[in-house]
Amino acid sequence: MTLRPILGLAALLCSTTSVLAQSITPQMLRGHVAVLASDAYEGREPGTPGGDRAEAYVLQAFADAGLKPGAPDGRWRQEVAMAEHRAGLVSATVQQGGRSTPLSADQIAGLGLSPTTAIRRAPLFFVGRGAPDQMTGTNLKGAVAVVIGGTAPDAPQVPSADRNAALLAAGAVGVLLIAPPKTPWADITPGFSSATIVGTPRRPDFSGVVPAALAETLFGRSAADLRKAAIAPNFRPFRGKATIDIAATGTTRRYTTANIVGMIPGTQRPNEAVLLSAHWDHIGICRPEGAPDRICNGAADNASGTAILIEVARVLAKGPRPARSLYFVATTAEEKGLLGADAYAAAIADTPLKVVANLNIDTTAIIPTGTPVAIVGRGNHPKIDAIVDETARSLGRKVDTDTEANIMIQRQDGWAFGKRGIPAIMATGSVSDMKQLFAYLDGSYHKPNDDLAHIDLSGAAEDADLHVALARALADPARYPAN
Repeated sequence: MTLRPILGLAALLCSTTSVLAQSITPQMLRGHVAVLASDAYEGREPGTPGGDRAEAYVLQAFADAGLKPGAPDGRWRQEVAMAEHRAGLVSATVQQGGRSTPLSADQIAGLGLSPTTAIRRAPLFFVGRGAPDQMTGTNLKGAVAVVIGGTAPDAPQVPSADRNAALLAAGAVGVLLIAPPKTPWADITPGFSSATIVGTPRRPDFSGVVPAALAETLFGRSAADLRKAAIAPNFRPFRGKATIDIAATGTTRRYTTANIVGMIPGTQRPNEAVLLSAHWDHIGICRPEGAPDRICNGAADNASGTAILIEVARVLAKGPRPARSLYFVATTAEEKGLLGADAYAAAIADTPLKVVANLNIDTTAIIPTGTPVAIVGRGNHPKIDAIVDETARSLGRKVDTDTEANIMIQRQDGWAFGKRGIPAIMATGSVSDMKQLFAYLDGSYHKPNDDLAHIDLSGAAEDADLHVALARALADPARYPAN
């Protein structure tokens, strides 16, 4: 970007700081979170009554904010057809050197996409993190691939959809995740009790999980040793000496959920758009009957982001019309693999609409006021980085200019847009402090105590004001040429 637009942006923002600052309060956000993260919404899982309530709430909030319907067909809802596969019985046996080791219920969990799955004498391949570029040329025909679990700065996760597609293309019939050693088994297995697919499945038929202690049985090496191997720059998949039998049963339920889409039409370039996104869904009822608290309410993840999306839409709809259009997409099924965002990105790919920037909003209510702004995706789009930094500073916020937050690029909806060439970032204080972020991920993330009583919306309100200013800047071709 040239110097003149940057200076112009700075001057404009400095002159309007008093108008923009704290126009969205924590109390405004709290009102939406109190509803969306309430027990009445049962964790907002798509395809459930609680998910339906969340869709209806966001749709009405968008309409009340003054938006127009913005889905590709001109309605509020972009419907997404899902197939939900639920696990039945699972059994497995590991064979090595003439010895068979049956696995118990606390040693394997998982599901197949077919009513019955039968895998016999499949070789076991360790594929590390399952990164597609590390599997180039690897023949996994008839094999079960084993990946290492856990997220840390030195071992970013590979999106499950990308990993599974690469494993299927390589010929794998199944995939097993070695669970992080410190994560309780009861917290891991719910994620392998069901899988939701849009369209033709692009994954091996069976997906499962085993505890870290089973690494020795599978490969004769500890989970820590396998993890060290997986993050080495020169890692290549390797075959173990054991084989495995897996038998599984399951059922399939088909349903329709929806992205909720609203928009503000641009005055000069209506077919160019700045897209603001936040996923409305969460993981639903996540504990078995009899547990003291069965609902994962998802207050931070991502009722907080949805609340910001609604309030930012309200402020912008009441202000002057932008040159470019502004689109607000509350996505479904992010928790099931970014499925809603992916469906929306695919739906607009062949339309005249050109998205010049995506600002994704996710899990903002974990930081206090005064936290520096960091960018997930910093370095990929320097023009946008410069606007974010200048805008944040003009609002009195510090800026974190390192790239640590890029570990989260593929774990949020922006990835669905970014991989299609749409400039996508996530600008928030919640990814500025890695220790604080991982404290949340290792703590209340995807647990029942991610509820209204355990979140801090002061930093989220600052992020909301930031997004009002960012949307205005990016929707102005003079400030953001996008060429």
